Amino acid sequence: MSPPVTIRPHRRWSAPLARVISELCAPAVLVTVFILIAALGGTRGPVSALHAGTAVVFTTLVPLGGVLLLVRRGVLVDHHLSDRAQRAPVLAATLVSISVGIVLLVLLDAPWRVTGTVLCTVAGVVVVLVVNLWWKLSAHSAVAAFVTVGCISLIGPGAWTLTVMAFAVGWSRVRLGAHTPAQVVAGYAVGTLIGSGFAIFIP
Repeated sequence: MSPPVTIRPHRRWSAPLARVISELCAPAVLVTVFILIAALGGTRGPVSALHAGTAVVFTTLVPLGGVLLLVRRGVLVDHHLSDRAQRAPVLAATLVSISVGIVLLVLLDAPWRVTGTVLCTVAGVVVVLVVNLWWKLSAHSAVAAFVTVGCISLIGPGAWTLTVMAFAVGWSRVRLGAHTPAQVVAGYAVGTLIGSGFAIFIP
């Protein structure tokens, strides 16, 4: 008779915690929050809520709504796009939506900080799309790193505490088996690079 399998206490709560972190810090959530911070906060004063709303709607809400609809219809496996083969068409459609948003922002004469923030998101989507052709880079960790670096440039040293969030996101993706540690680290590298570009070119 085989001995009973002992489940370590930390294993019982770590998976549910990882799922919560992955949902609360999903790319769409973090990008939405960051766009609002960049558009309505910072040291330059508030900008039009219309600009912020336009950026959020076409950068995150429309793409996420489309993904959720496709998941409900059984076209996609889940809203995290766990199947690498399903990522390319969704990311391409996301680029179309964001492009429409950028055109509207230009027509609305939105401040550079708003349009530039959306362009940084485009850069991230393009990189993930290209890498995805060969490898499943972690979009979660890329966005977490981008938002962390971007917030540090906007808010100041106090935003360094967000590195805890970024590392928690990476841990959650590995714990859930969604990515390997290497894929998470690669995501951090991409996000940090784009975030640094934001800090340099978008005051």
